[in-house]
Amino acid sequence: MSFPAPVTRPKLFTGKRGLMLASILIVNFVVWLDSAKFSLLNPFWSTDLHLSPSQISSVTASYLLGYFPLLLLAGILADRLGAKQMLIICISGVTVLSATMAFVHTYNEMWWRNLIFGVFFGFSWAPSQRLLSVWFPGALGARATSTWMSSTLIAGVLAPAIALPLANHLSWRDAFIVVAALGVPALVMLVLFTANKPEKLRGITPEEIASIHAEHRGVEVRDKLSFRELLGALKNRSILTMIIATALATTPTWLSGPWLPYGLITLDKVNPDTVAWVSPLIAIVPVLFGLINGTLVSRFFGGRTRPWLVLGPACGAVGFLMGVLLHDSTWVLWGFFIGAFAFLCDPMFWGTVNSYWSGIARPEVTGTLNGASAAMQVAVGWVITDQSGKWIDTSVSGRGQLDTIWIVGAILFAVSIIPVLLSKEVRVHQAVAGDLEPTLPARTTDPVS
Repeated sequence: MSFPAPVTRPKLFTGKRGLMLASILIVNFVVWLDSAKFSLLNPFWSTDLHLSPSQISSVTASYLLGYFPLLLLAGILADRLGAKQMLIICISGVTVLSATMAFVHTYNEMWWRNLIFGVFFGFSWAPSQRLLSVWFPGALGARATSTWMSSTLIAGVLAPAIALPLANHLSWRDAFIVVAALGVPALVMLVLFTANKPEKLRGITPEEIASIHAEHRGVEVRDKLSFRELLGALKNRSILTMIIATALATTPTWLSGPWLPYGLITLDKVNPDTVAWVSPLIAIVPVLFGLINGTLVSRFFGGRTRPWLVLGPACGAVGFLMGVLLHDSTWVLWGFFIGAFAFLCDPMFWGTVNSYWSGIARPEVTGTLNGASAAMQVAVGWVITDQSGKWIDTSVSGRGQLDTIWIVGAILFAVSIIPVLLSKEVRVHQAVAGDLEPTLPARTTDPVS
């Protein structure tokens, strides 16, 4: 009696594809570490430069002003010229701009430095997702995208341990120089181990190329698409409604960046060294969830993506509202709901929406779609972050001064659920070898069915 040979379930970090994913994760970690520590060190640079709350919000928002136009442009260029080239521009620019913080001494200099930083930062998001869509189709793509999302979140986990001790005992400028140095090995890995298509990666075997093509289920992934094809995808009603959803779904998390450390260190007078070791314990929650989000998406709700795209903003709304209710409680509990529970929205939403784009349109269009959606998200983020300094209520004491900020964020989280429900359903197909369930093609269903 013979038994069929067991089928091995593909793993994310095997073969040349694993090296490619590792290089993308490291690049994104370094880029987002630079962004995370800027907001984290708000109490230090704002004091050193003698900035008011309105100037703090203006400076923080200036990099979003440079960021959001480049998100769409970088997505289109990734689909037309190559995602790898866009990421090289990103990490090179971010590394240089991080080092230039040593020369910033006035409000105007800080504002313009952040604007230019945002321009280079904009070359990271859509090109990264474009590469993941090409290299990791189907259910494996959901796992890869969620892991990538965790690499951006883990920067926020480690930023306090890296930046706060340097700023507290040396200088906040030293923290930026240290991170600038990390950009060099990240750039080397990107050049050596990344390619726009599997066939173009040096040293990859024909067997690995064939396996990736098989996971695309017969869909030929082209290196470039015409502008007409890219714009044609935007005619789909569900794509438009989902872009609107992405404009709002994770936007409120931009408010946590400057005002969470402001509430702890400036208003609550918590020792920065204490924040440095407690904050990572809080922020690790969404990172760990991000590592399993892709598996949950493919195994629960029948592989449907829309439930996860709803649950993410719902967690964000609850987290921010709990921040309002608990503003007089212990700062650890307050920080948990604003900096951890609300941030579950990021891995749930952004870790799933790439699979949605791949299911409702060609994988090659994901750069443009991610660019358009992220550009809308950051544009709204720029508006609310720029205005948020005016929402501080100095007539009350302590962390209660920030309540209006969290209420506005909770409303945006909740409103984003509406366009998600108006979008067609997409299921991720089980293209991962070794799954016992019958394989299903990626498909869309009408929302009312």
